[in-house]
Amino acid sequence: MDLVTPSIGLIVWQTIIFIILMFFLSKFAWKPIMNFIDQREEKIRISIERTDQIKKELKYIENQKNKILKDTRIKRDIILKEAIQMKEKIKFKAKEEGMKEKKKIIEETKKNIQIEKEVEFHKFKNKIGCISVQIAEKILKKELDQVYKQNKFIKELVDQFY
Repeated sequence: MDLVTPSIGLIVWQTIIFIILMFFLSKFAWKPIMNFIDQREEKIRISIERTDQIKKELKYIENQKNKILKDTRIKRDIILKEAIQMKEKIKFKAKEEGMKEKKKIIEETKKNIQIEKEVEFHKFKNKIGCISVQIAEKILKKELDQVYKQNKFIKELVDQFY
């Protein structure tokens, strides 16, 4: 039974060795280990705080980004609306100017046609006048020729009798 029940000397020596071991461990090992654990705990706490702070900053940045995107979309919509309105105004002005130009061209064309019509009418009138003068000239020549012939005939008759 010696193996199962230890002797008093063994217990005393083991107790003394245990106390010395505890003294050395507390003096040389536990303080550095505890300091290392405390430092590690402090680093972890700081890292968690930084992580929380970074999360807050990221959330703030995300909110700012969403706000900027929203403002940008609103500005884009306003710019597109203004561009569409400007396009419609330009289109309307162009159409209006086109109609004015069309009316102006039509009026000018009508005036030109009227002037050409009058010119051609005067040319036609002059031609008719020239033709009438030529016809009258021929008729007068014929008449005068007949009158001359009659006068000649009469003169011959008168000359014969005298």
